[in-house]
Amino acid sequence: MKRNKRGKWTAGAILASIPGLICVVVLGLLFYGAMVYQIPEEDIAAQPGGVLALARAQLLGEQTEAVRYGGQTCTARVRTYQLENGAKAEAITASPAAYLERLSQEGYTPQLTAGFTLAGMDAVYALRGGACLIAAREGDTVYMIAADADEQAVYTMGAQAYLE
Repeated sequence: MKRNKRGKWTAGAILASIPGLICVVVLGLLFYGAMVYQIPEEDIAAQPGGVLALARAQLLGEQTEAVRYGGQTCTARVRTYQLENGAKAEAITASPAAYLERLSQEGYTPQLTAGFTLAGMDAVYALRGGACLIAAREGDTVYMIAADADEQAVYTMGAQAYLE
């Protein structure tokens, strides 16, 4: 008789703990879901110093991409703008700074022209065929403007650019 009571007690204890176990699993899933879905995607790709924006240009679109430069995965936010003259330009905010390797990999040649600024930061001016680019770095974040434009137009874009 002791065996029979003991078996019923064990089976009863197991059956009684199943609803509690289910409750713990459901609460865990709800907590996990709340943590994952409470962070908007925009905040995941947010840049610590702000995102580069162009003044006097119409924003056509924005995309975030992950690319490899210098053995590191870099996150770049690329904003495409239409300028007043109808030409297009890209405002790029990327980190880590290994993203600067893009200049040499894409054939840009830095110029010895001084005086370029990008959103108030000293910038480097580079050429590749008819395309030009200015780039600045603040900490581990890189800011760039790439356009098929002349030196004066890119100079003006850099001087008027800002971080938001």
